[in-house]
Amino acid sequence: MPRIFLIRHGEARKGPHIIDPALTPLGKQQSQLLADNLAAEVPVSLISSPMLRARQTAEPLAETWQRGVTIETAVTEIPSPLNQSLDQRGPWIRSLLNKEWTQLEPHQREWRAGIMAFLHSLQDDAAIFCHFMVINSVVAQIRGDSRIKQFRPDYTSMTELALDDRGLRLVQLGRSRDSDIR
Repeated sequence: MPRIFLIRHGEARKGPHIIDPALTPLGKQQSQLLADNLAAEVPVSLISSPMLRARQTAEPLAETWQRGVTIETAVTEIPSPLNQSLDQRGPWIRSLLNKEWTQLEPHQREWRAGIMAFLHSLQDDAAIFCHFMVINSVVAQIRGDSRIKQFRPDYTSMTELALDDRGLRLVQLGRSRDSDIR
């Protein structure tokens, strides 16, 4: 029965024209603290979204455990509506929080189905470095809840899942962030 840890990336730089932001100095500290806290744990497979902030969050743990990181496109950010500018992405994501998954465009629902298919294919324990919307997508699916926002995972928080004969099961939500999504 694989254990799966969905880990939200550390704090990333912000700006209207930043397509793939790097971690801030605080985000790097968060990532190192995560690695320090997990150093004594039994190493698991490390998987990351292709986005820079997720890859950078995985790096300290990869160094600590002397493991490589597999890049997996299935756990990347939710795709924006077609023809959306970068300046519109932040407000669009915030607008999703009070919607339901059925209200999204077909390519976004396909993105969600791809995440679930990938998770169901895992054979070994894994730590997956990903994004707010990936985590909420999975939690909503497991709960059978159509609402997009399930909780506000904090930077570098870990949501634990288990995969068994009956499918994915939520073991524990990660640490929640009290402030607005960023």
